[in-house]
Order: sequence, then C-alpha cells, then structure tokens
Amino acid sequence: MRDWQYRNDYGLGMVKKAAASDAEFNAAREQIHRQMLSAVSHDLKTPLATMIGTLEIYNRMEEKLTPEKRRALINAALHEAYRLDSFITNILDMAKFEGGLVAQRQAKIDVKQMLEDCLIRLGPQRERAAITLSAINDSRAMIETDTMLLSRAVHLVLDNAIKHAGAMPIIAIEYGTIDGNMIIRVRDNGPGIPEALKEHIFSKYTRLAKADQQNAGTGLGLAICRQIMGSLGGTVAVANGLNGGAIFTLSLPL
Repeated sequence: MRDWQYRNDYGLGMVKKAAASDAEFNAAREQIHRQMLSAVSHDLKTPLATMIGTLEIYNRMEEKLTPEKRRALINAALHEAYRLDSFITNILDMAKFEGGLVAQRQAKIDVKQMLEDCLIRLGPQRERAAITLSAINDSRAMIETDTMLLSRAVHLVLDNAIKHAGAMPIIAIEYGTIDGNMIIRVRDNGPGIPEALKEHIFSKYTRLAKADQQNAGTGLGLAICRQIMGSLGGTVAVANGLNGGAIFTLSLPL
C-alpha cells in the first residue's frame, strides 16, 4: 500500500512538473508571438501611415505646391512603399524557409554580372549610398548556384549596410575566389557590430526590442540571409574592420 501510494504521489508530481513545464513553454511562446506581432504591426503600419499622410498632403494642396515639392512628396511616398514591400517580402521569405517551400534552380552564373544586377535592383536605395564594386583576384569569377537565392542574400546584406552605415553610407563590395570558395564581401562605414552581438544579429528576434527606433525592423533580413546561404551549402559571417565598420562575408564552395 505504501509502495503504491509512493508511486502514485511520484506520478502525480511528475504530471504536475510536466504541466508546469508545458505552461512555462506556452507562456514563453506566447510572449515571443506577441512580440513578433507587435514588431510586424509596427513595421507595416509606420511606412503605410507615412504614405497616407504624404499623399493626403499632395491631394489637398496639389494646386498650391511647386513642381519641386510635388516631386519630393511623391518620392517620399515611393520610398515608404519600397520599405513596406521589403518588410512584407522578408516575412513571406521567412515563412517559405520555415515551411520548406523553397526550391532551388542551379545554374552557372557570372558573379560580377549578378552583383551589378543586385545594385540595379536596389532602386532608390542606390542613391542613398556610395557603392563600389571590385574583384579580389578574378574579375570573371563563375559559380554554379541558385542565382535568385544568392542575389537575395546579397540584397539583404546591402540593405542592412545602407540602413545602418550612417547618414552617408560608403559601401565596398568585393568578390573573388579564395581557397576553393567564392567570396563576396560587403564593407560599410557604420559603427560596426558589438562582439557580443555578432551571432545574435542573425536571429530573427534580435531587433524586436528596438522596434521604436528609426531603422527598426522585424529583424528578419539577416536571419533570412543565413537561411539562404545555409541552403546553398555556404555561410555568412560578420567581422569588424580595422578602421571601423562591419564586414559581411558570404562564402560558397566552388
């Protein structure tokens, strides 16, 4: 009888402990879910509110505005539209990767041409930064990979550099082959990355606490970049330059 009572009490204790663990897990998951929804809502509503306000001013005062002010208002609305599109694309991309819905299409590509195309697709962002492109050791570097996915990874790193390199971003892109790997480096003139955050910046939750800052975002960009590079069999890493700024290195085996 005592043995049965002991086992019964022990079993009830384990059930209660498991229930407590489940409750803690569910509470933590719910908190993360709320944080993510809050950040996503902020990131979607902020550019949308700016677009609406800008276009309302244009609509009400169109006849009184000079051509220069009209262009400025339209450009401001367009900039926010691109920002909103970027946020939505990142959310959809992360959902695709987590759902295993990304299919690769391998092809041999000219890395220089791919990078030049990336710069073109930056759109208005391209005008906000001084960007240079140079070869490390092979101006006609070729690699077989998924062009769209690699382009997306490069775009995400460039977008991050433009956002965080300061008022006048200076960005240098280098590419070439080193030790059997295709290397793409993106250097900026920003403040660099604190040592303790070099791995955390690739987490999709890292920037949630900064949702009210000027360049806040859902924090998905670099997380998606790491997902892409991993799916291609490569890596992405970050270091700080000797003279300041961050250096992101994308590496793929040849």
